[in-house]
Amino acid sequence: MLMAVLAFARGMPRKCALMIYRSIPCPDERGVSMAYEQSPSLKIYEEGLPSAPPPDTSARRKWLWVIITVLAVTTVALSVVTFARSTAAALLVGTGTVTGKVVDEADQPITAEIFVLHTNIEARTNSDGIFELRGVPAGQQAIVVAYQGAGREIPVTVIAGARVDIGAIQLTATAFPIMDQ
Repeated sequence: MLMAVLAFARGMPRKCALMIYRSIPCPDERGVSMAYEQSPSLKIYEEGLPSAPPPDTSARRKWLWVIITVLAVTTVALSVVTFARSTAAALLVGTGTVTGKVVDEADQPITAEIFVLHTNIEARTNSDGIFELRGVPAGQQAIVVAYQGAGREIPVTVIAGARVDIGAIQLTATAFPIMDQ
């Protein structure tokens, strides 16, 4: 009863004072209801009305967490993709060896340059046309054989710790180097 009288004396509408008396939640000035058990104590009002509550930042916090989460997921995804495409990932997966022989159209061995695309791995054939590429990252790789303006790309599946023989590769030499425009 005392709460209802004090509430009415403080300028609350009579309806709210009666609601407080009956322990029914009374809407505040913003129209928000508050249960009696959650209502502030009278000790708060001993020195006058309290200052305005701080602004509600829960909506801003939610958006901030959403933005942080999206940025974190994007960063992790980009890091995984970048790592998967790097040679460091290939080193973790393992390496293998690719061997083969390069011959001309008459099946005679030729001296050619062989390299693995997107790596620094390269080799030259010996006088018998045989080559060996060591330390090739495991997985799908593209081996390029180049000789006097002619070239050929051979897809190879390299198995970690294994030797893959791609056999004889036949190249045809051209009179003039072919230039890509």
